[in-house]
Amino acid sequence: MAQIGSQLAVVAIPLLAVGMLHASAFEMGLLGAMGTLPYLLLGLVAGAWVDRLPKRTVMIVADVARGLLILGIPVAAALDHLSIGLLLGIAFLVGVLSVFFNAAYGALLPRLVRRDQLTDANGKLYGIQSIAQVVGPALAGSLVGIVTAPVTMLVNAIGFLGSGWFIGRIDPAVDAPREGDRGNAA
Repeated sequence: MAQIGSQLAVVAIPLLAVGMLHASAFEMGLLGAMGTLPYLLLGLVAGAWVDRLPKRTVMIVADVARGLLILGIPVAAALDHLSIGLLLGIAFLVGVLSVFFNAAYGALLPRLVRRDQLTDANGKLYGIQSIAQVVGPALAGSLVGIVTAPVTMLVNAIGFLGSGWFIGRIDPAVDAPREGDRGNAA
């Protein structure tokens, strides 16, 4: 759910900026940059930080926080407080949380499956990510056309919150330190 939600936001937020705020080309460029800047700024260090944190908890916090941030968009639209500045801030913060989520979900997998299942599980995990990169933008465009951008963002927020809930159902013991772990504070 979180992978599709991330891709949905990549398309729906700019469509909302153009459709409701009449964003300029420059503002659209800034919006795109703010969503990807966290990968440039934090991509290399996020894995090291996440390695020292409980992965399941990182994923839950990232999903719930992304859900609440995205929920702010339809709320701001309903209250007539939507602005490019707000969308820029949300895009950046969602990007930061996505960097940490992505680092944690790859690192959590070896704790969820047996060693002999890891190759197959990694293939499925990254297959889902690839599918989300295709389906998410198409779904976003369709939903915006059918139910408006703010409602699409509401659906997206619910998806992130649902993902956090499902991850919360994973046994917390997966975050317990194991023999050979370095620096894991879980």
